[in-house]
Amino acid sequence: EIYTLPAGPVGLLAGVEFRRESFVDDRDPRLDGTIVFTDFQGDTWPYVSDVVNSSPTPDSKGDHDVVSAFGELLVPVHRNLDVQLALRYEDFSDVGNTTVGKVAFGFRPHERLLLRGSSSGAFRAPNLVTINEEIVARQNTRTDWACVYAAENGGDPDQDTLSCRYSTQRIAQGSQKLIPESSNNRSLGVVTTPIDGLTLTVDTWWIEKEDTIGLLGEENHSLLDLLRRIEQGNNNCAGFVGDPATVRGEADDDEVEIFNAAGLCPAGRIAYIDDRYANLDTRTMLGTDYGIYYDADTRFGSFSFSHQMARLREFEQDPGGDSAVLLAAQEAGTLPAHFDVGGFQDLIGRNGNPEWKASTRLRWHYNAWGASLSSLRVGEFVQTSLTLPDGTEWVVPSMRTINAYVYYRFDIANLSARIRLGGLNITDKRAPLADRFFGYFADMHQDLGARYYVEFRAELQ
Repeated sequence: EIYTLPAGPVGLLAGVEFRRESFVDDRDPRLDGTIVFTDFQGDTWPYVSDVVNSSPTPDSKGDHDVVSAFGELLVPVHRNLDVQLALRYEDFSDVGNTTVGKVAFGFRPHERLLLRGSSSGAFRAPNLVTINEEIVARQNTRTDWACVYAAENGGDPDQDTLSCRYSTQRIAQGSQKLIPESSNNRSLGVVTTPIDGLTLTVDTWWIEKEDTIGLLGEENHSLLDLLRRIEQGNNNCAGFVGDPATVRGEADDDEVEIFNAAGLCPAGRIAYIDDRYANLDTRTMLGTDYGIYYDADTRFGSFSFSHQMARLREFEQDPGGDSAVLLAAQEAGTLPAHFDVGGFQDLIGRNGNPEWKASTRLRWHYNAWGASLSSLRVGEFVQTSLTLPDGTEWVVPSMRTINAYVYYRFDIANLSARIRLGGLNITDKRAPLADRFFGYFADMHQDLGARYYVEFRAELQ
């Protein structure tokens, strides 16, 4: 407390911090290039490893020092208005420094009504892996869009000669040029208690994140390579490269004929794509959170109920750099409209971003006994990598899981003990089918089925 206002004391929190962060990733000798394998085509480390069906991964390490300073003020402006002010500075030895602040308020015009809001800046520094990672090769099945364009315009529309979707190697590398991601955050909400024990909340929030760290992606690099070939035509092809990050093999006679017929410099299959982590695009998110909470004490025990819903109302990624070049070329008609520029559109309801999520919980306790019943529902979304035979989008349906437990508390000697019997996903719901490893979308769902457990805990009194 540094000062006293009529509505109360002003609180101050301040501090400084120094930390050193480091990591070491030491891989198996057959993966990290210590033991080298060379195939019959001459491919060797770091593009192949000495283990069948295992991608090469080099050893990696890195460290940085971070100096931080922060301060926070809590100001009771009026008996029903509190204001919070905060400021934080961080200096990273490898990616520079950043300063962010926050302003928040809570205004209670009536004892049963609270208005709250905040405006703040935030940042996320590049992690040590994205800065220091050496060449990491991974095999993925991807579409070669230059091949597709040549097939559609060079007399092979059914790809009887060309094959345009195949396993492509992606070479990812860290970058010392990365800067921290930054974001602006706004929120405004209402909390009301219309009757004793019942609380209702509504909060709307908006986030704009800039300099999002990521990879342009194999198929976007393939599209960039196609764009360069369309711009070049099929003249003066001897010294033509296309997208420098898209490294191709020599074209065979059939490929040369079809590419020339399509008006493109001939291109062989993609050998690998050299992708580096970079600060890419701007993301904008808008959502609303709803909450219902009710507590009641009865002669049958105490009950606590909560229901929370989150609606994602806007989630867009605006292109920048090469992504903007691709979309501009598509809008100008240079790139075909049906060639998908990945990741730059309204992302709601697509690829693990459902519009709705909801969770519900009911708790009860009476003397030494207690129980809980809860559910989590994740809404449906479209997975763009799959379609039905008629071209319909593949919808990953919603999934609800239910958990429950009951417990009993008792004393053993000088110990306070509790035994709990519980179940997770007691209705044995399985994850919806999706085009991911193990056949489901692990970022959003679990496919462990029903599980039951017994837990015993004892603590000194």
